[in-house]
Amino acid sequence: MPGAWELARPAVLPVILTRETVATAWAASYRRIQLPPGSHEPVFLSGMPFDHARNRGAELALEGGFRWLFFIDDDVIMPPEACLRLLEHNLPIVSGLYYRRNLPIAPVAIRLGVDPQGQQVSNWVTEFQDNSLFECDLVGAGCLLINTDVFRKMPPPWFEWLCDRKDLAKGEQFSEDFSFCRKAKRDHGYKIVVDTRVKCQHAGYGKAGFHCTYDPLTVGA
Repeated sequence: MPGAWELARPAVLPVILTRETVATAWAASYRRIQLPPGSHEPVFLSGMPFDHARNRGAELALEGGFRWLFFIDDDVIMPPEACLRLLEHNLPIVSGLYYRRNLPIAPVAIRLGVDPQGQQVSNWVTEFQDNSLFECDLVGAGCLLINTDVFRKMPPPWFEWLCDRKDLAKGEQFSEDFSFCRKAKRDHGYKIVVDTRVKCQHAGYGKAGFHCTYDPLTVGA
């Protein structure tokens, strides 16, 4: 059970990473986001690299004494109750379910393994039960809830863009959200969990998310 000080902390800081031009469906879904009492109005971050923006979001959550940081990307359309459902689990790191826009069309969730030659391999999660939780090694941060204690225990920078790091093996050249998950699980023992009840849609050209049951353009305001 959390202590009195923890219960007194502000609830959720929603941080939206945006390129400032968004899909109409995303704008409609944003208007309906449900947050628990004591939460902050969403903070928009733009004009900086993704890893810088996510690190800044984490800093703002710590500076404001928030218990939770909720990342929302400007191309992930989520059901209104997404944050509330993720909060129900009281897990350090838990994501909603949304799909890649490139082949193979699979959730933005990876399990790491080792091939016969001993090299690390990344496998997109393709099998899971609906309306349940599953664990993986890496998830995207488009609909990601993180307990701020994670940032207190992990040294910064928490998010690092490693895709162009020539000094790293190919299996370690991760995007900033994947590198965060890698460090959180491998170095600090945190579980990376996806809630398949929170069905989102990846907006934009080649949009994916045919499992998404929420269409913000057909739901009354």
